[in-house]
Amino acid sequence: METPLRPLGIVMEIIKELGHEITYAYDDLVFIDHNDFILQFTAESGSLDLFFNTECPADEADAITGNIVPEAAKKGLNVNRKGTYAMSEAPDESLEIAFYS
Repeated sequence: METPLRPLGIVMEIIKELGHEITYAYDDLVFIDHNDFILQFTAESGSLDLFFNTECPADEADAITGNIVPEAAKKGLNVNRKGTYAMSEAPDESLEIAFYS
């Protein structure tokens, strides 16, 4: 099975243009400053899912979505708002992420 293209550089440009910063990228996940939202590369090349932290206010999530979707489209990427996520510390001190639709 071939891994789809993950254009992290383009995502970094978009995030920076919107006044945010990528704090960490791991496998298919891209963590954004303050953990208000994360992006997840999908199996489809050029497509990302957008998840908001359960603690992010709805109006802020709507504003971010309204900015990131058209900016990504200008650069040939498709961003889909998928739901929310929560992070917690696992017993082994690693991070656990739970996604909600």
